[in-house]
Parts: sequence; structure tokens; C-alpha cells
Amino acid sequence: MSCYFQGCSQKGVTKEHIPPKAFFPKDEKDQLLTVKSCVAHNNAKSKDDLYVLAQICMNASPSNRAREIFLKKVKPQLEFNNGALRKKLAAGSVQLPDGTVKYPVDTNRLNEFFDALSCGIVFKSCGAALPGNYSIKHVYRSLISEQDPVMSQIETDIEAFYSGKPMEFMEFGKPNTNNERIYTVEVFGIPNFGSSITLVHLFFGKFKVIAMLTNVVKNTAKKSKHSDAVSGAGV
Repeated sequence: MSCYFQGCSQKGVTKEHIPPKAFFPKDEKDQLLTVKSCVAHNNAKSKDDLYVLAQICMNASPSNRAREIFLKKVKPQLEFNNGALRKKLAAGSVQLPDGTVKYPVDTNRLNEFFDALSCGIVFKSCGAALPGNYSIKHVYRSLISEQDPVMSQIETDIEAFYSGKPMEFMEFGKPNTNNERIYTVEVFGIPNFGSSITLVHLFFGKFKVIAMLTNVVKNTAKKSKHSDAVSGAGV
């Protein structure tokens, strides 16, 4: 069987956990979903797993489960390897006038992590890797940011549209995530890659990430047909 990652033609010779094992206590192994992975893509994002988990836990506060996982999984690693993880989390932090500290989020690290997680969920849902003609974009609804109010409203509308369960014709597949206290995901899309796909990741019931997997080829074809129609109308 080939690797789960988009565009990879290598054989899946190892297993990738989705989400990573670091997200779950040792006595909760029922959630350890796996997909086949090549060696390169199994190791590619592992360096960011704890960084992403820390950000999710901190931004899911005051969820008791998020705090529990932070204390068990993240805190013991903060000073490991000369404090590498602590330094990553604190990089670029700014103390505000009220004495609180604002910690920036490295969205590049988050994007790489959620690219891999989304590819894994798609593979687990249908047994095939995401085709190369799909682009991936993530909306981080749970991160506090000073963003354009227009974009904020667009993201709010997207979240509202993809709330709840998919309608029957949009049930792309079921990855069978079964630990709602830590992680669940809903997959919206016509089966067999018949449309663009949207994944709604939810951690600790609070931290939400919407992954938008857009079929670029189909969208381009639609635009071309529309353009031809407009051109023809002007003749």
C-alpha cells in the first residue's frame, strides 16, 4: 500500500498515528488511528507535534482535559534538550501593559501539522491519498488574533455552514475517531473525490480547525466555462 500523504508515490512501510500518540494518555489507546506512511512523511512533522499540542492545550483553556494533557505531555518536555520547546513557544512573546504576556503562534508549524493530519484523515476515510490537484488551507477559529474584521466574518460564516453532521450526499467517509474528550473530526465532501472536501477538526471540544481541501482543477474548469459564456455573450 502506498503512503497516505498527498502526492507521495513511496510505499507505506511504517505507521503514522493520526493524531500523534503524544495527544493521548497511555491508558487511552482506543483512539490511536493509524495510516500507512513512508519513512520521510512519518518523520516529517514529528518535530512539531509537541509544539502544536502545546498551542492547542493553551488555547483550549480552561478545558480541564486540555490542562490535564498539557501537564502530562507538554510540561515535562519544556526544559528537555536545553529548553528547546519552551524557547519555541516563547519566541517573539510580548509583555502587554496589564502585565500579561502575548505569545505568538507559528502558523507555518501549524499548517505543516494540519496538512499531514488532514491527509491522514482523508486516507483513513476512503483508503486513498488526497489527489495532487487539491490545495489545502486551514482556518484556525480558536486562535485569538488581530485580523481583518471582514475576514473574521467570512471565517464565522464558514464555521456556521460546516457545523453539525454532513448531509447524506456530503458524507465523504468516516475515519471513526472515538475519543470526543480529546479529538473528533467531521468530513464533508462527495465520496470518491467528487468535490472539494472540508474537515472540521475539534480538540478537547473547544479548539476548532477547519481544513479546506479545494479541488483546483474542477474550480478552474468552472471558471473557464463561465469565462467562455461571458465572452460569447459579448459577440
